[in-house]
Amino acid sequence: MAKTAALEIEGIDSGLRYGDLLAVLESQAAFSPKSNVAKRLTAGLDFVNGGFSDQQVALLRNRTVVQSLLTLVCRLIQSGKFETQEKRIAEFFEKFLGELAHQVELGRQATDTDYLDFQRTVNANVKSGPQTRQGILLRKLLAFDPSVIDLFDAAAVAETGLSTAVRQDATGISQRIADLNSQHSAKHGEDLFKATNKTVQARLAIGTPVKNYEEYKDLIEHMYFLFHEGVGNRLGGKTPRSFADVNTLRTELQHDVDHGVPAKVRAKKKKTGTVFERYSGVPSPVSLAPERFLVVQSNLLSALKADLMGIVI
Repeated sequence: MAKTAALEIEGIDSGLRYGDLLAVLESQAAFSPKSNVAKRLTAGLDFVNGGFSDQQVALLRNRTVVQSLLTLVCRLIQSGKFETQEKRIAEFFEKFLGELAHQVELGRQATDTDYLDFQRTVNANVKSGPQTRQGILLRKLLAFDPSVIDLFDAAAVAETGLSTAVRQDATGISQRIADLNSQHSAKHGEDLFKATNKTVQARLAIGTPVKNYEEYKDLIEHMYFLFHEGVGNRLGGKTPRSFADVNTLRTELQHDVDHGVPAKVRAKKKKTGTVFERYSGVPSPVSLAPERFLVVQSNLLSALKADLMGIVI
């Protein structure tokens, strides 16, 4: 509780060692229960108490994890748009902790290193820990439900570090492709991902944060050449879902889905809408706010990276 309070008073980059907490508490001798921070902390505790079932509460066994949850909820409280969100946040956190346990158990075979980074900050009390955990939790929440971005203010969205995560995921994807090509070439005499001018350019371009619809279209085009044309049929029919999703999104942008039998047209539109909503929270990119395209890019790259990690030659 003292750690959560210190972060709300001093900011997300506040130190959480005993000496740091003692200094904060001593400097806050006149702290008022009527202050904005006090009201936010109380509202955050009420939020968790009202949203988490007994079974979900039983998952909160670690003090650092509890602090991370409360800090996340306090950001939501700060936006003023937190009503009726208790069950959704509880559902997300239950899923997050389950995946955290799974990825930590996988160790070096983990398909999502964000969870390993989160766990490292739990095990080591470093000053950057709260900020790292906050960014990971916010990004995973946006992946769990992209529409939740509307519930947070600009400061909270900035804490996600989405632009940095996009660049890091793109770098991880490029390295994983290189590793898979090396393994595939040693076994089959050819690369898994064919190297062309377009695929080489794509590996560089997918890490550039997108800011609008036009840049989103270019992103999908690069992803299409890398994850559809680049890999061809060398996966033996075992196409990861994210690869297929890229192809679906590109089809919507490049072809006239209104052409054809009405029933099939409706099915195509429904499919593309469902796929885009998986990464954005809404069924169409045309009406998406410019700042939301970065969320789509981050979610796509995260899914592609996870599926690449799951490919075994």
